Amino acid sequence: MEEIRTEQLAFSEEEADCLLNEKLWLDIGLDNLSVLLERTEGWPAGIYLASLSLQDKEDKHAFIASFGGSNRYVVDLLGEEVLAGLHEEVRVFLLMTSVLEKMTGSLCDVVVGREGSAKLLRELARSNLFVVPLDEQGEWYRYHHLFSELLLYELKSSRPELVSVLRGRASVWLEDSGFFDEAIRQALVAEDYERGNMLIVRHWLGYVLAGQMATVEGWLESLPEAPTAYDAALLLVRAWICVLSGRSEDGERLLTLAESIHFDGALPDGTASVEAGVAILRSVFGLGGVRGTLEAARRAVALEPERTSPRAALIRFGLGSSLYLSGETSQARKLLEDVVELTRTGQPLLHMVSLSYLSIVATDEARLEEAESLARQAGTQVIRFGLQGVPQSSWAPIALGYVLAKQGEMVEAQTELERGLSPRMSLPGMSPWPTLIALLALAPVLAARGDRAGGRAVLSEARTMLQRYPDAGKFPELLEREERKLRTRKPLQGQLDGELTERELDVLRLLVGELSTPQIAQNLYVSPSTVRTHVKSIYRKLGVSSRKDAVLEARVKMLVQDPPRTRKSPRGDAFVGEDRP
Repeated sequence: MEEIRTEQLAFSEEEADCLLNEKLWLDIGLDNLSVLLERTEGWPAGIYLASLSLQDKEDKHAFIASFGGSNRYVVDLLGEEVLAGLHEEVRVFLLMTSVLEKMTGSLCDVVVGREGSAKLLRELARSNLFVVPLDEQGEWYRYHHLFSELLLYELKSSRPELVSVLRGRASVWLEDSGFFDEAIRQALVAEDYERGNMLIVRHWLGYVLAGQMATVEGWLESLPEAPTAYDAALLLVRAWICVLSGRSEDGERLLTLAESIHFDGALPDGTASVEAGVAILRSVFGLGGVRGTLEAARRAVALEPERTSPRAALIRFGLGSSLYLSGETSQARKLLEDVVELTRTGQPLLHMVSLSYLSIVATDEARLEEAESLARQAGTQVIRFGLQGVPQSSWAPIALGYVLAKQGEMVEAQTELERGLSPRMSLPGMSPWPTLIALLALAPVLAARGDRAGGRAVLSEARTMLQRYPDAGKFPELLEREERKLRTRKPLQGQLDGELTERELDVLRLLVGELSTPQIAQNLYVSPSTVRTHVKSIYRKLGVSSRKDAVLEARVKMLVQDPPRTRKSPRGDAFVGEDRP
């Protein structure tokens, strides 16, 4: 005998396409087909039930996106064929546990108010009653998506007052068992915002230090606006998310508001006080200038000195980084080494940033082999913990580019520094200090590669940033040093201020003729705006400001020969060389 289970019976994309398009002529596109398969989990009857409604729907995409357990065909089939035939005790169990995304015996016992749920779950799974095992041990389960939606639909229809009660029970069990995200979601879905608020301010820090800012931001967006304006603890959480997202001005405003609210004692997350929480945030991100950052860091240490505190690594990072910004490199190194040790078994985001910062310190102290190893460890952390989408992951390529520049690996250094700068320049409200470190490292790299004008442009960007931060520690001196290095005469005749790329050479050759910008774009099969971008770069590298001067310089430097021959197409537009294919 061969056992055939649900996963073998589920339709593949090819089978669903055959049913819906070849047999029923519904003309369902592949994207919509994939969504329908996901919604139904390939359940053949579910796909067929969807097809019954699709036959008279003009907007098939909207219907498929919303197709669920409340669809009348699904309700009729599952309600009459499945639920109606169950024992009352089982039916009640199914309805009451429909508030759960994942189920285990003890959780169901608490939610339903009975014992023996683990045994019942195993029996339901064996009977193929739309109960899906999630592990080999048979401890965790979930309902089929459509079945779960039907059960919840039936529960809300028959006992709407019971839904929030069941979610509240689930939230308590989930928090007690360490499933904080699920506990918060249950409270928020139940619109128990008081409990949701309390859970967020109690458990947010671990998620942020793991790089899961989007999770915390999602919780905050689910809360109503008004009550949070009077909750100092929640305002601090919001300030963290703002600063991490590059909205420093909003973060500053929230910090000021939090400081204005009277709050006695420790915060729900264990922070010693509102004052300590504000000091920690200011020191970690360097808000308020370098002297102000150092003062905030020392205040944070004084308010919360215990090494066993969950915030101990953050506090030491704030002090170490502010000492570095002040020019106290050796003192900074000791504290940053401490942070690396404290975060080895947790807090992957902070561990990655502290490795990067320590690498920069090691580079400044000419310990280049160690610095490169630390920077590459930071990059490994980014990949291992999926931090690529987090703006703070820019620290790792900045640190690597910083040390590669000192080692003379200019091509790779430029690549890494520009990779690190890209997300930071798109979020100008982020902490300026890592950006300045990268800009001051990139300028000499560009100059060394022949692009002195590019180096000057980078330093100009750094100076613009420093004008917004008059209390900038050691950075003004570093900037002046780099500007002096680049304050030299123009390149000698025959030399380029940066090598022209192959595409720029193509554009330059066409500039010698009489073609207009749209005609050059047509010959190169690019847009006119792309041509204008190349022309601007050519002018900069040749040290000229007009097309005429660019052509003269190109001839002097023997970059071009005679003007290319132009011809007329049958339509009358000009192009170069042989007939276009």
